[in-house]
Amino acid sequence: MPDYLNHFPEPFLEDMVQGRCLPFIGAGFSLNAKIPKGKKMLDWDGLGKRVAAALPEYQYTSAVEALSAYSHEFTRVKLVELLSSALLITTIQPAKTHEEFCRLPFERVVTTNFDFLLEQAYARISKYCIPLISEDQLAVGDSQAGVRLLKLHGDLHHPNRLVVTEEDYDAFLTSLPLLATHLSSLLIDHTAFFIGYSLDDPDFRQISQVVKERLGALRRPAYVLQVGAPAHTVARYERRGVKVINLPKTPARSYGEILEIVFRELLEYWSSKVISLSTATEPEPQAELSLPSSAQSRLAFFSVPTRYAAVYKARIYPIAERYGFSPIMATDVAAPGDNIMAKVYALIERSAVVVADLSSQKTMQEVGMVLSKEGMAKPLILITEDQASVPFDVAGHLVIRRPRSFDEDSPTFIKAIEAAFSDAFSRISPSLEDEPNRLVAKKEYRAAVIAAFSLLEHDLRQLFELSGLDIFASRSSLGMLLEYARKEEVFSVKEYQGIRAHMMVRNRIAHTRGEITAAQAKTIVREIATASAKLRNANLTRRSSSPSA
Repeated sequence: MPDYLNHFPEPFLEDMVQGRCLPFIGAGFSLNAKIPKGKKMLDWDGLGKRVAAALPEYQYTSAVEALSAYSHEFTRVKLVELLSSALLITTIQPAKTHEEFCRLPFERVVTTNFDFLLEQAYARISKYCIPLISEDQLAVGDSQAGVRLLKLHGDLHHPNRLVVTEEDYDAFLTSLPLLATHLSSLLIDHTAFFIGYSLDDPDFRQISQVVKERLGALRRPAYVLQVGAPAHTVARYERRGVKVINLPKTPARSYGEILEIVFRELLEYWSSKVISLSTATEPEPQAELSLPSSAQSRLAFFSVPTRYAAVYKARIYPIAERYGFSPIMATDVAAPGDNIMAKVYALIERSAVVVADLSSQKTMQEVGMVLSKEGMAKPLILITEDQASVPFDVAGHLVIRRPRSFDEDSPTFIKAIEAAFSDAFSRISPSLEDEPNRLVAKKEYRAAVIAAFSLLEHDLRQLFELSGLDIFASRSSLGMLLEYARKEEVFSVKEYQGIRAHMMVRNRIAHTRGEITAAQAKTIVREIATASAKLRNANLTRRSSSPSA
């Protein structure tokens, strides 16, 4: 059971899955960084006191006032140098907390932090990140899938863009009107999600001011993530129109450890919801998508450049199907909010095997997502052009070289692909054979029926292959496969009619999310298992009688 997910309101989770959530990362989040021994990471107030200590005869009141006074006394250049030193810019590193946040498939993130922890964390998990600093970047699109990181108050590599003194804050809305307008436009249809902010944080107050001035009473709900916030703090946030997601504090876990768990739970929830609410263009992948996340699927996710998509579907999909997989690309699926990153991550998570052609930046990013995930044990088939280098440490994964042009006839390439899918299916085959009965035992009756038919389909395709009808079998429907088995007299007319009746039930529950009783499910699983066993016996007989046996 999740530890913290039940503290998140359903409307927030719905907005997140629909791609209508915009996270804001504040100074408090940087406290989770890896810090050199003997050093201390400062929060906003601590930074102000550190700067105030360098001012002669200065009485500290607030961080912004102290930073403003230092800039006035010693120049902005010296202020930037002091900030770089005080914030340990050259030595801090992102921690696990940062990486877990960056795995969440947000397409846009806003931060008021001056450091580079988020950019470094995205790089660690091989996710493309585009820092947006200046207004002229806002109009420039990017053809590659990636995270657009809006650094609202600049960073320490761009001292002229820093919003750090009283003068900077006062002039923000007038000196950077496009940036303020851009943020306002995002918040028209996005729910703000604040992480690492306090009520007294001037960044939080200014963002609230932007929303209030531009949107007024028509603004969407906003949420702030807190750990162990007292009642009076929750009440103050509520008075400002911000709902508090208040997570319980425990001595056994640090603030950073709690956030790590939270981000993992949100990612798991997001991924499962994207899959359950997605619709595939083909019936067999849709049936696999309808299985619960605990079930073994037969999905083979293809990450390929758009220019090669049609060729892969024509030449490689049939091979995947012949060896028992249900091939799918991100473009084959309509997902909630149509968030590309969320959809790709969910499909990778759900698939039994990932096939990636490394001839584009986009596919290399998707492979990076697979390789950076801890515990990702599924087969990964990497395809690259002849002589091309592989930009990853791919130890333990298969790399197949293909001709530079798919028009070339390459038996060696096709044989390598066939061997890869054969090996991949052999890895999941034991769990697939046991899956229907396991799901029945867990009372996952709908999933058990779908899993039983997945096995039957694989055995039917084997029958086609042994009959020398590979071309017809490769793109045939389950109904066509079954009809051929009847003509080959593998099944009697009565058996065929019974399977067809069960298949109608399977199609209903797979494609309309209909329900099924325990008794129905148990009967179907038992009778389809009998049919599969009969097919396997027929296939064994054909293999033993073939000349090559």
